[in-house]
Amino acid sequence: MPSKQELVRVIKEHVKKRNEANDEAFLFGSERVDLRMVGHLKFEARKRGFKFLVDEPAERGGTDKAPNPLAYFIAGAASCLLNQYATLAIARDLQLDDVRLTARGHFDRRIGGAFEEIIYDIWLESNANPESIVALSEEAKRMCYAHNTLKRGGVKMVTNLYLNGRQLETA
Repeated sequence: MPSKQELVRVIKEHVKKRNEANDEAFLFGSERVDLRMVGHLKFEARKRGFKFLVDEPAERGGTDKAPNPLAYFIAGAASCLLNQYATLAIARDLQLDDVRLTARGHFDRRIGGAFEEIIYDIWLESNANPESIVALSEEAKRMCYAHNTLKRGGVKMVTNLYLNGRQLETA
């Protein structure tokens, strides 16, 4: 396993390459996940050496043995954004002592419906000044593929940002 110092070096290099935007091979990314039905409305997903289950709750005909697909969707989008906060804080030498997020997604259940709004409540604990945290938040949103994809797709994205228990912004 790489040392923390090596991981920080890799993070800083990655952020620098994304900001410079001059390495076409690096800038085009791709993700793949493989799924297989393993039971009634239950699926096993695989990514690299990881496996995770997807199911529906009983009230929707599933066996409730794993989170439902939309829970993974919201968790994926939220963790993508939170990963950008953490990555950028490391790259900018900002100390984050605690990072928490609650995500809520509102969607239209009708056929052809879609998510209409996703709300993130992000709580940070840090000695950093509020201005640097707001700047970090704005940069994290610009760097997050999931956030940008949803926003460009017409989903209203709301971020309620808190620093040491005090709300800084709603954007």
